[in-house]
Amino acid sequence: MDISFGKIHDWYLQLNLTLHVDKVNNKSNVCFYKKGEEVKLSPEQIYFVDKGALSFGFKGDERVIGNIVEHMPLGLIERFCPLVELHYHCASDVTISSISHQDFDEIFFETSKEQMKELTTILIYMLVFMFDIHVERRSESGYHIIKSMLTRYLYRRLINADEKEGVASFIIKRTSLSRSYVFRVLAELKKGGYITIKKGKLISIDKTLPGDY
Repeated sequence: MDISFGKIHDWYLQLNLTLHVDKVNNKSNVCFYKKGEEVKLSPEQIYFVDKGALSFGFKGDERVIGNIVEHMPLGLIERFCPLVELHYHCASDVTISSISHQDFDEIFFETSKEQMKELTTILIYMLVFMFDIHVERRSESGYHIIKSMLTRYLYRRLINADEKEGVASFIIKRTSLSRSYVFRVLAELKKGGYITIKKGKLISIDKTLPGDY
């Protein structure tokens, strides 16, 4: 069963989950952040990324879990489970809209059943994306983790041309693999003609990657 991030994300985008967008925009404040900035959330607000790439992870852990997906409400986890502390980092210039808890509840819980269904769908896909990440990174083989991350990296570059992160950094920040191991595997794959890397960025996967390393 193929539940790759790219396939799930393409399906998610086709759902056109935009019923809430105009309502949020009418009540929101908009903030702009530069690449490299950390975004600190107010405990009284819910946030939506309008443009750009925003990564997140657990506070106190340098590893990145992933990027915020379209329509994913930031601050909702912290609101209902304050034990969880996340950090948010701009992987590109980012535009974010914020609304109060009261406005969020009015839009999603008090407007219509369709609005509640849309929020439920968004939250279900958030969970599916987390399943995908868990499956990808639980592998006992470091090589198989890298193999999967290469496909994820190419898809990320396809949907976000502004993202400039190199492939080695992308893998290292999201896994527990050592820097030397990641560079060694990438160098061997490049030498074997399996992948093309230019200026640190993965350009293409040129043939089927080896089953094992």
